[in-house]
Amino acid sequence: MIPEEEMVDHREHVRYRVPKDSYITIGSDEPVMGQIIDISMGGIAFRYMDSKKPTEESHLDMFLTEGDMCFGQVPIKTVSDNDIPNTVLCKTIDEIPPCCRTMRRCGVQFGDLTQHQISQLQQCIQNHTTGVV
Repeated sequence: MIPEEEMVDHREHVRYRVPKDSYITIGSDEPVMGQIIDISMGGIAFRYMDSKKPTEESHLDMFLTEGDMCFGQVPIKTVSDNDIPNTVLCKTIDEIPPCCRTMRRCGVQFGDLTQHQISQLQQCIQNHTTGVV
């Protein structure tokens, strides 16, 4: 195992924390809702219940604590999707109540953003984040 002080983050963009009550929805027909973990100019990490996975390529809408939409219809591509350690494991999702389902952590990369979406994202990071991760 690599010592923590030797680990280097090779991400292109700085990641920022968001308030705990910040959410995204992905897709439109049967959207997946997730709680945002962090955000950057390149993408978003979020946690969600594993009852339904987001599609590989879709779009997202982001909502803040106050319920205001920060930005929407953002094209995305899923780059990671993993179980969160120390969560409940089960045979089938239908056998257990929603509160006990396994949580997953998903990372998505933004697709081609319009100039307006870039501006909205910059404003969102500047005005609604709580510090650098």
